[in-house]
Amino acid sequence: MNEGLERARERRNFLEKLAAKIPGFHGYIEREMRREVDKVQRDWLAGQVDRARSAVNGRVRDWTRTGHLENLDLAGSLEKALDRFANRIRHADYGSTGFFDAVKIGEPELERIYAFDLELSETVEELRVRVEGLPDAPTEPALRSLLEATEAADRSFDERATVFEDVTQKGGV
Repeated sequence: MNEGLERARERRNFLEKLAAKIPGFHGYIEREMRREVDKVQRDWLAGQVDRARSAVNGRVRDWTRTGHLENLDLAGSLEKALDRFANRIRHADYGSTGFFDAVKIGEPELERIYAFDLELSETVEELRVRVEGLPDAPTEPALRSLLEATEAADRSFDERATVFEDVTQKGGV
């Protein structure tokens, strides 16, 4: 996340750089930049999960063509779980709050979110690799294991929402 934020800072235009010199306005620009980077990152991660889901669909087509019809219901459940997970990532709360938001997210909470997002990107990569490694025939152990891993990743995504709930209940910064 910090890499993306640094790249976004480097790409600011002259007006944004000038506005950053205005007292109090710098924080606004910084928060908006964090929101944009967070959105780009979540969209990218959701896209990775979507590609894994598409790969599962491709495997299902291959299995169907070759007559391997067993466990296709489990493969369908896996596809739905990946779709749900991608949509939860895509539509999650921002990793920052807007300038005029009533409740502000502070640096400690942002660090928790960024740490979670880093772990999430590793989890998404692991799921993608496991989907690519699915066998030539739809075996129940392989599909069930991947479905359980996807559901566990989806459940762990609740931790990100917990950070926002904690801030809202405490009243933020």
